[in-house]
Amino acid sequence: MKSITKNNKGFSLVELIVVVLIIAIIAVALAPQVIRWVENSRIASDLETRNDIEKMCQLALTNEYVFEHVKDGGYTITITKDLTGTHVSCDNASATSDPAFWDQFFAIGGYDDLQDFKDSIEIKSTPVSADEIVLTVYVYEDGHTFSTLEGCVSSDLHVS
Repeated sequence: MKSITKNNKGFSLVELIVVVLIIAIIAVALAPQVIRWVENSRIASDLETRNDIEKMCQLALTNEYVFEHVKDGGYTITITKDLTGTHVSCDNASATSDPAFWDQFFAIGGYDDLQDFKDSIEIKSTPVSADEIVLTVYVYEDGHTFSTLEGCVSSDLHVS
């Protein structure tokens, strides 16, 4: 009598379907966490950008000549992200009558000029509570700075 041996190579269709189903369940369960993690990292990047710009302003004001020539009302840097992209506005940045602050600001940041600064800055988070995200840094004539980041959700985000 001959012995019959089966050559079972590979997986059965049922085993493959079970494995694919398990992977799909895990993916569905983890997807919201991954999406939240990615958005939190984008918000953290935007907060870091805000802090960097504010520190650049403060460092520019440490120059005595710049501090003495700060224009009345100070300066405002506004970076906006909407459906059309990122837009940068620096009030009075191109005025030749008051270049001291901006020259120092761009030099500290390693930018050649206003256009180089505009081309380098990007907001990465996604607008959630509004149609746009607005990052604003205010520089007051007394040398104090204040900054805001509005239009993105920052719950459960802690940046040290």
